[in-house]
This record gives sequence, C-alpha cells and structure tokens, in this order.
Amino acid sequence: MTGRSAAVVVLAADTELESSIRAALESAASDVRVITPSPTEWRGTVSASAADCIVWAGETAAPAPDSVSDATDTAGDTASVEAVRDAAPHSALILYPGTADPELARSSTDRGSVRYLPRSIDTDERSLLVDAVETAIEATEREQLLEERCSLLAQTSALADVGGWKVDAGRREVEWTAETYRLHGVDESFEPTVDESIGFYLPADRGAVRDDIENALDGEPFDSTYRLRRADGEVRWVRSRGEPTVEDGDVTGVIGSFQDVTPRKHREEETRRFKRAVEAAGHAIFITKRNGEITYVNPAFESITGYDAAEAVGRDPSILKSGEMDPEYYTNLWSTVLGGEVWSQPIVNARKSGEHYHASETIAPIVGDDGAVEGFVAIQTDVTEQVHTKEQLETFREIVHRLEDPIMLQGRDGTFDVVNDAVAEYAGIPKDQLIGLDERAFMNDTAAQEIQRRKSHVLEREQTITYEVDPVFPTKGKHSFVTTRYPHYDEDGSVDGTVAICRDITEQAEREHQLHVLDRVLRHNLYNKMNLILGHAEILESGTNTTQRSARKIRETGEELVSLADKERRIVDLLTGGSVRQRVEVCALLEEIVTERREAHPDHDISVDCPEPFEVQAIPEIREAISELIENAIIHAEESPRVSVAVAREGERIVVTITDTGPGIPEMERKAAQGVTDITQLFHGSGLGLQFVYHAAKRSGGSLRFASPAPDGSGTSAAKNGVGTDGDAIGAIVELHLPVPDGTGGDEATDAAVSDADPTAEAADSRSNRADATASSAKPSSETRRND
Repeated sequence: MTGRSAAVVVLAADTELESSIRAALESAASDVRVITPSPTEWRGTVSASAADCIVWAGETAAPAPDSVSDATDTAGDTASVEAVRDAAPHSALILYPGTADPELARSSTDRGSVRYLPRSIDTDERSLLVDAVETAIEATEREQLLEERCSLLAQTSALADVGGWKVDAGRREVEWTAETYRLHGVDESFEPTVDESIGFYLPADRGAVRDDIENALDGEPFDSTYRLRRADGEVRWVRSRGEPTVEDGDVTGVIGSFQDVTPRKHREEETRRFKRAVEAAGHAIFITKRNGEITYVNPAFESITGYDAAEAVGRDPSILKSGEMDPEYYTNLWSTVLGGEVWSQPIVNARKSGEHYHASETIAPIVGDDGAVEGFVAIQTDVTEQVHTKEQLETFREIVHRLEDPIMLQGRDGTFDVVNDAVAEYAGIPKDQLIGLDERAFMNDTAAQEIQRRKSHVLEREQTITYEVDPVFPTKGKHSFVTTRYPHYDEDGSVDGTVAICRDITEQAEREHQLHVLDRVLRHNLYNKMNLILGHAEILESGTNTTQRSARKIRETGEELVSLADKERRIVDLLTGGSVRQRVEVCALLEEIVTERREAHPDHDISVDCPEPFEVQAIPEIREAISELIENAIIHAEESPRVSVAVAREGERIVVTITDTGPGIPEMERKAAQGVTDITQLFHGSGLGLQFVYHAAKRSGGSLRFASPAPDGSGTSAAKNGVGTDGDAIGAIVELHLPVPDGTGGDEATDAAVSDADPTAEAADSRSNRADATASSAKPSSETRRND
C-alpha cells in the first residue's frame, strides 16, 4: 500500500463475509478505508466515495442494478457489472464471487480495470484478495499520477508553445498532441498524413522537412527550424526535433517535439538587423560604461578615428581630444548625459594620426530597468568635408557670382536659395525674383522633372553626381549642360540642399554631331574607294604571277582598310552612343557566340566551361566584344588550334577567361588596348578591335585584363612557362571582368560607373598585364603575332 489512505468499497449481502473481507484488508494495511454500503444504497455510496477499488463479493453473480442481492440470471450478471462501472467508471473493480462463473469471467476480460477472482481459489486469510486490492489501488494511484502529469504537461506545453508528434514507420501515420493541433490552427478531429503535415510548411522549407523525416526514419535524429503556415494563413517559425524510436534494432518510427519559436526568431532577426546596421553604418558608433570606459566600437569608428577596436576598447573617449574644445564643453556634456538626457553638439576631435576632424556627435544614456544610467552610446558623423565645403562656399561666394557657368544652391524642396548672374541670364528672370522658385519657372517640364529627380538622388544618397540635361529656355532656346550636383550640409552636418555647377556644352554637342557626320562621310568615301581598288585588284589577279601578287596585296590592303573603317565606326558609335546597362546571362550568350564560331571554324577545338548561369550587368555591345575576343583567339591559335573559354565568379565580378595556343600579345598592343598609353605610329590597326573590347568593358563598369607567357618562357601565375594544365602551350590569356547585377539600376548608377572607371587602376590590378588579341581577317605568322 502507499502512504495515502485508499478507499475500498465492499459490496456483499452477507454481513459475515463483509466483516471477514474488512478484517483481512484492514489487517493487511492500516491506510485502507473500507466502506460497506447498505444493500439499497450501494450506487450512491459508490458514486460519492471516490473509491480506489470496489470489491463485489456475492455468491454466484454480480449485483443487480439497484441492489447487492444475489441474482441467478447470467444476463443480469453482465448488466450488473455495467451498472457498477457506470456508477464508478474510474475505480478498479474486483469480482469476488463465491464460485467460479465462466460468463462473469469472460465479461471481466473485456474491461481492463475489472479483475475476476473467485473466492473458491483464495486462502482463508483472503491473501489473494488482499494482493488484488493492493495491486488495484497501486494501479489507480499510478493512473491518477499519470493523469496529473499529463495535465501538467499539457498546461506547460501550452505555456511554452511546445507540442509533440509521432510518425509510424510502417503505416506512415502521424499523431499530434493537442498543442501541436493548436499550433497548426486545426481541430483535433483532423487526422493528418505525412504529406498533409509537410503541406503546412512554406514551399521553400518542405524539402528540408521531408529530408529530416526520411533521415530520422533511417536512424538520424534532427533539430531544425522551419516556417509553418497555419490553417488561418498566419506564418510562424517552428522548431521541430525528432528522434528515431528503435525496437529490436529496427527503427519503428520517429517521435519529436514541436515548438513555436516565432518570438525568438523575431528577436534574433531584430538583433541581427541592428548589428548589421551598426556594423554597416557610415557613422562612428561606440558604447561606454558609466565611467566612460569604451566597450565597443564599430568599423566606421576605426576608419574615422584611426584607432582599431583593440586599441580603443578599455580606454575612454579622451583619446579623441583635440584640445580645441573648452573644459566647459565637457562639463556640460557629462552633466547632460549623467542626468539621463541626450547630448547632441558639434565637436572637433583628433584622429590617431593627430589630424583634427569635425564631427556631429550625439550621446545617449543607456538606462537599466531601475532607471539608473548604466552606460552611453555615442554616434559621430565626420563632417570635416562638409565644414570645409561650407567655408569654401563662403569664401568663393563672390567669385561664383561672377562666373559664366550657372551655379546655384537649392534647399531640400528644390527651390533656389542662392543663384549667380549666369542662372538669371539663362532664366531671363532677375536673381532676387528667382529665390523661392525652381527650374519649372523658366524651362520645359521634361528637363525640370529630370533635374528634380537628380536632386532627389543627391539628397537621398548624399552622393555627388554628374549628368547631362537639355533644357529649353523661353529667351535662349535649347541648350545642353553638363551638371555636377553636390550635397550641401548645414552646420550640424545634416544635408539641407544641393549645390549645382552647370557647364554649357551646346557647342561641344554640336561638334560631336559634326564628328558623326564627318565619320559617316569618311566611311562612305573610304568604302567607295576601297571597292574600286578591290574591283581592279580582282581584274589584275587574272594576269601574270607578279601582277597577281601585286593585285593580291592591293586586295588584302583594301580589305584591311575596310576592316579598319568598320572598327573605327564601332568605337565611335560606342563612345558617343548612350548604351544602358542591362542584365546579361553569360553562359547562354557564350553558347550562342561559340556555336557561331564553331560553324565558321570547324577545324578549331573551342571549349566552354560555365559551371552555373552567371549574370552580369553590361551594355548590349558586350556580346560583340566577347565575340571579338573569341574570334581573335581562334585566328591566332596557330598549330593544334585550341581555344578555351571559362567563366567564374571572383567577389562581385564575373570573369570570362579566353585562352588560346598562339603567340603572345606585344606589350604596346596591350597598353594601347587598356588606354594606358597613347597610340603612336608603331601601333598597328589590328589593335582597334581590342580598343573596342576595352571600351565596351569600361562602359559596362568592368575591365579588360591580360596575361601571356613572357618571351623567356617564365610565364605568369596563370600559365607557368606558357603551358596549360593539359600540357598544351598557352599563347594568350584574356580576361573580361564584368560586374554582377547589384539590383540598384537607374541612370545614376550607369553614369557613375561609366564616368568613374579608371583603366589605369584596372590595368595595374591585372595579372601581369595579360596579353589580348584582335580579330584579323588573315592568320599571321608567329613572328608577327597580333602586330600586323
């Protein structure tokens, strides 16, 4: 027996038997409370007693529905068992008839909490009955304890948002706990299959869920986090853990927990976003204890001050003192922040190098739960350039008014704050009347809207931009301007407007137009003359051998001149055109180009290695540039002609590498192609093809780079001793570096990329100034490799 008092109800019509059973039970255990109701009140007593065990002790049968009198009807015996069970469904029942009763025995086997024990097999001390009662009481206690624990588990699971689940390996059936049903937002009548369970997860996570379950069925536990879409459409983050269940060495299923971790994921994401924001901020951010000891600095702090984290952490902000601030400044600062207020004032600090810099500084107290100041977070914006710019603007204000180029200062709303005489002259409105107006007051709407868009870009990104615009003025007509627009900062370091300097390039634009006209005329006449030469050359070729050689030379020269004219046209079109960058799928483009080249050169081995569908941001002419490089490699591949094209990603660039087995490229050709030297009389026309590739790459925001085996065979890092990994000689390696799409798009990005590209920087960064190639109409000898 256990330590608590157990209630046992004895139902017996025979008072002597009743007393005997009572005595046996009470002598066996003092913690048993025996209840013997009257024959007519057994039902009420059983219902009210909360009995742990009921002992029916009749002669041959169970009690009738409302009496403990003996009954002889077998059907009535079975019904009586039901009556007792109905009166106390949660109590254990021991049938203790005087003699064996097979029907009653069969009835007891259908009910797990009913035990059949005839008195005829018991001892005089009723030891079997005592054991049965003790066993029944212990089972009841265990069930009660289990119910209590289950109830506690259900409550704590609900509080912790934790549910349970089970998968049967053989039947592939799924069982959920009540909390798991609640987390899915479905009624407990829903009987999910494995596929239906997986269907609750977002499509991107379903594969991982299925893999985890399958792996667990193979014996591997898992602990994963997924996104679950509840029945009501709400998406929640859940953590699911699974453990294989094993019997006799075989996995019979998987049992696991299921927890809603959405709040935790949101906190983690918020923390990650905050950390990324702090780390990526262009402002210096540092955190200190209450006594001023620095505990954290971000990368911008290191960049602005010159102190790295290891040097700054553990010290106080006095390392930044420049000596230019009065002691009163620091007294007011500490008084403010220790009082729980935010300090925001400009300051002059000193970098590690000793150089002074201007900063806009904000310091905020970090307050604990008790309201006490625990530390501080400081944010500094380096406004040195802005301060100097403002000083320069003040210094040159009078000079600006005298310049012929229109110069203006405009507020955040785009209206004029300051204009010089040139603005008033183009606008046809006096300067004092222009203040408070914007460009819409004196130019066409299209140009005014474009200028407004550019101003918004400068204000939003705090970046200087250069752009062209063609406004139409009421008194001066259409003019073309190149405008450089800068952000303008107030004394606190905040952007309060823009400054624009405009250069009238109307005459330059007209000259460019004339250049196009001249180019067309030149090419027209050149083509006509060359066609005439070629026609006569064909006639001469039918004569003597000498005449044929001369005629052939005339024809070849003519073809070269026509090719030069075509290359010149392509470069002029590229330099003066307005190509816009767009997304280009590199592998598909290469397959298209190489297919064309294979058809044109069936005897050449051309291979392409593009392991994944790379995308770049490039102008449409990049197709022609890549085709130029591949054709050039094919033409100069010489013996055992092999050309390979490989694509790989290096950081934020996609690199297209073209390798052939021909001779290298002369240094002058390489430098001229990269724009790092002037074209001299020694530069041959074949280099125009590479010039086109160079400009196409540059206008795409990329670069053209070269590597070739040196004349002494020492090679480069890319091609040791001029031999590839498969043993074939490498003649030239040309790399085309192109930017991956950054998602920003827009004309500003294109303008900046095209105007800011530095060919000398790209060339200096190239791998040993790798050699390039051009497409010539006839294959030269190795002695004149790409120098004809």
